[in-house]
Amino acid sequence: MNYCQEKTKNLPQEINDLEAWLAHKNKAGQNRWEVYYQSFIDSRVKQPKQSEYHNAFEQWQEELRTKERLAEETV
Repeated sequence: MNYCQEKTKNLPQEINDLEAWLAHKNKAGQNRWEVYYQSFIDSRVKQPKQSEYHNAFEQWQEELRTKERLAEETV
């Protein structure tokens, strides 16, 4: 519920009863709760991947720095 409250707080029209709103379908005919649940799951999956990519990028940068230092030392 906290996730849904956060995601819907800036919608153009205020939602008075979030549970009732989630129980209905959106304009595309999808169950709102399923759409927001999938979004919640996707956000949880992306976080570890993003940190993995970030760590890999930092490791690659460190390798480049090391290679640059070695190249400078051999010149």
